[in-house]
Amino acid sequence: MQETMNVQSTSQHPKSSEPTVRAKVSEELTRLRDELSRTANEMRMKTKDASAEVQDTRKSLEQEVKRFSAEVDQAVERTQEDLVQVGQDLRTRFQKLAHQIARPSS
Repeated sequence: MQETMNVQSTSQHPKSSEPTVRAKVSEELTRLRDELSRTANEMRMKTKDASAEVQDTRKSLEQEVKRFSAEVDQAVERTQEDLVQVGQDLRTRFQKLAHQIARPSS
């Protein structure tokens, strides 16, 4: 029983001082999204008096930034759910192994 508890506690937070992969990816995507939003805002201001072609290009890029942001949200959610499932499956397998060790077969 003690072995099972140890497996659970270490599988949830390997080293809390080290940033997780998910946190690093999330931070990078947040920085990228913020940068793209700032750039879009800057371009909106700079292109107020620009030609229709330039305006159309800017508007198209702004729509792509909006789609990118939505896709990032969906991908992060899917990835987190997938990682949680993989982690839970591994925990379950370790628990089964711990139970096998605790009661050796005759």
